[in-house]
Amino acid sequence: MERKKKIVKTGKKKTILLHSADKDMAKSLSILLQDQYGIVITESVEEFALQRKNKYVSLLVVDLERSIPSLLTEFELRHQEQSNAPIIVLYAFRQGQPEWEKRIRLLADQVLYKPVQIEQILDAIAVENELHKELQGK
Repeated sequence: MERKKKIVKTGKKKTILLHSADKDMAKSLSILLQDQYGIVITESVEEFALQRKNKYVSLLVVDLERSIPSLLTEFELRHQEQSNAPIIVLYAFRQGQPEWEKRIRLLADQVLYKPVQIEQILDAIAVENELHKELQGK
């Protein structure tokens, strides 16, 4: 049985919820970010659904490799709950599925198309954090 991951707010670190079925990518990204952020990694939609509700999550990075319809539903629920945590999506463009593309663009703050470099993800996180600071300051 898999242990449930808990988010614990520590100090002033922001918490990033990282969802990916690609364990190597998730681990690499978490190692790069762990000094600046609290990182919670989820691999299943069920885990993601539980963790996205946590008030300490300040940013979501979601690899839309699998379970696209279920994850998009979770994004919609997050928006309905009026969460202001930005969503960065990693996505492999699929020709012939314009309805998904449209929903992804409407729901995500940033979409990074695969193949994506780790540096691009880090830059997107930095941009979203700056935008979030500006919005909080106003």
